[in-house]
Amino acid sequence: MNHHTPQHHLTIDSLWQFSLQYYSIPEVKEACLNLQNHFHGNVNLLLALKWLDEHGFAFSSQQWPLLIQSLGHTETALVHFRKLRRKMKQHLPEPLYGESLQFERQLERQQQADIVAFLQQCKLNSVPAPHLTDDYCQQLGAEHLAVIFNKQAL
Repeated sequence: MNHHTPQHHLTIDSLWQFSLQYYSIPEVKEACLNLQNHFHGNVNLLLALKWLDEHGFAFSSQQWPLLIQSLGHTETALVHFRKLRRKMKQHLPEPLYGESLQFERQLERQQQADIVAFLQQCKLNSVPAPHLTDDYCQQLGAEHLAVIFNKQAL
């Protein structure tokens, strides 16, 4: 467990690199897509929570609504763009579809930047038993997915 302040380590780049590495685990990717598509979960938020869990940090339960609220504008853009991209998938030539995936990735990185900005303003505490990923899955009614996220560590 890392006992330095999370603000020192939680940067846009560190979260993004952690996310790319963690999401590349096939079972994690499948669970993330399940969380997104069937429980209306936010994968970028889950990845940030997992990052905090891995580093042994948590925030107070009073911060949850503010954290969700901080995702507002990027979440709306991502949901609409993702829906449009899926509709257009069969009608777009491969290079253009690839560009649409790249644009979606930029929106996701911006959302992670919003999450990092919010978390850098929070009081984060060192905790012996990380639980943010569990809490989020439970809020969504996806407790069975928390098992996957808890056993898959980097």
